[in-house]
Amino acid sequence: MKFKLLILGGLILCMSSSIYAQRQTKSPFSRYGYGDMYSFSSAYTQAMGGIGVGVQNPVQINFSNPAQQSMIKKESFLFNVGLGGNFRFIKDNNSSTNLSSVGLETMSLAFPIVEDRWGCAVGILPFNSVGYEMNYSDDLSSYSYSGDGGINQVALSTGVRLFKGFSVGATASYLFGTTTYLGENYFEESSSFYARKELEYKTLGFLWNLGAQYKININDSKSIVLGVTFRNAQKLTYRQNEYFGSYITGGVNEIQKDTAILATSKSTTDIPLELNVGVSYVSNDKLMVGVDAGMQDWNGISCYGKTDESLVETKYVKFGCEIIPDSRSSKFYKKMPIRFGGHYSELPVVFEVDGQDHQVQEYGFTIGTRVKSKQTQNSMAMALDFGYRGKTSLAKSLHEKYVLLKLNVTLQEVWFTKRKIN
Repeated sequence: MKFKLLILGGLILCMSSSIYAQRQTKSPFSRYGYGDMYSFSSAYTQAMGGIGVGVQNPVQINFSNPAQQSMIKKESFLFNVGLGGNFRFIKDNNSSTNLSSVGLETMSLAFPIVEDRWGCAVGILPFNSVGYEMNYSDDLSSYSYSGDGGINQVALSTGVRLFKGFSVGATASYLFGTTTYLGENYFEESSSFYARKELEYKTLGFLWNLGAQYKININDSKSIVLGVTFRNAQKLTYRQNEYFGSYITGGVNEIQKDTAILATSKSTTDIPLELNVGVSYVSNDKLMVGVDAGMQDWNGISCYGKTDESLVETKYVKFGCEIIPDSRSSKFYKKMPIRFGGHYSELPVVFEVDGQDHQVQEYGFTIGTRVKSKQTQNSMAMALDFGYRGKTSLAKSLHEKYVLLKLNVTLQEVWFTKRKIN
């Protein structure tokens, strides 16, 4: 039975590269850089502000720090499916709109290789997501700009405990995906005639990052975990296809006048250096409190052949807490954890207002919990993130309020165990 479950999990991961629906976003801020970047957070970590670098949990799949994989319990097999939704209210000086999207986000599995020392996790995760549509007009024409798509990754993460309390790990990811940017120009003198330009970027490549964790035992029930992860500046390969055409519309029909297609040769695009640190305090089956902080260096980064001077270095801080009212209670609701937290970060976007540069900020507050089966170790984690993007001191600038929903189902089985008959 366990072998069949392993085969099933492997088949799902292999097949999902063709059926996988990556995390969708609907945000005008995703037009900058690579769009919305994925932070490896599941419902478990997102409920606590998104912390994960200094978090250890042997029954949760956590890609935030590969060293965590060394904590996977012996004879355990974890399979996780994650769903996500985002609901956004976007407003600027002239207009406002509501946008939403829901879809499958992640599929992953984890298992030990060497008992209590070496573990491995593999999953399909989103790397980034682009989704926006912007319109404006003048006396001559009306203009429409949109972006859609993103990059997925197949990640292999492994962690090894070198000596008591100290683990190291590495994650290697294969990235693939297509992002499309579209611009259309409708001429006011002839609303039936318009021009369209489309840029399509097909991205492929490998990325890696390293991590370490050190657990300090205060006594039998209390401990402190220190964590760090590092990703060097790296490059991905992409192919750009450029389309330009003019069209005439008549009723529901579209007549193509002419089209020029230019397929460029392969080139490379930059991924910024990233450094993250984290610390957590744990009181077994009662309390966990943690803080993460980190940075990404976007200075001089070339995104698909263009170095955008409006992209700058970013920093973030996250904090989170998990409280378990009574882990030994016979009532399931008393064993349900209470998770909450918050996060603050700078987006790598700078815009100019009245001659001054302003960097876009993001902050939010999170809550969540977990429901566990009485008969098995299977569980379902839920998280809500209430957030804001923009510049609070500039009331007339573009900003958005959002609610992110994450739902993760984890199946936990025991494998490689021989039945004994007395």
